[in-house]
Amino acid sequence: MVKTIASILISLALLIGATVFETVFINTQFAEVRAALEVLEEKVREGSAVPDDTRAVQKLWENKKEKLHAVIPHNDISYIDYWLGEADGCIEAKLYPDALSKIEVLLVICEQIPQTYALTFENIF
Repeated sequence: MVKTIASILISLALLIGATVFETVFINTQFAEVRAALEVLEEKVREGSAVPDDTRAVQKLWENKKEKLHAVIPHNDISYIDYWLGEADGCIEAKLYPDALSKIEVLLVICEQIPQTYALTFENIF
């Protein structure tokens, strides 16, 4: 009886620890991407963004998504890839208002995805 209760408590503690780690990990990864997107957004607003700026964000995202594949679905990852590609094309064509709208979508996505995987009452029940 004592071993069973101890096993249940240990399992519960491991599950909670893994969940907290996952939440912190996802938030950290997306916070870094969001910070890079905010810098890019500022450059687009100023009209000084160049394709290399977008490609730097894409490279950062490539590094992050390698780690994130383990914890979030491929659809969420490909959605960000799509919008980054769209923003890159707009910046390359110097269509800054269009690029700005794409970057704003990316900023919202980078805010919403971590909330989807957060340890909240709504996500548990």
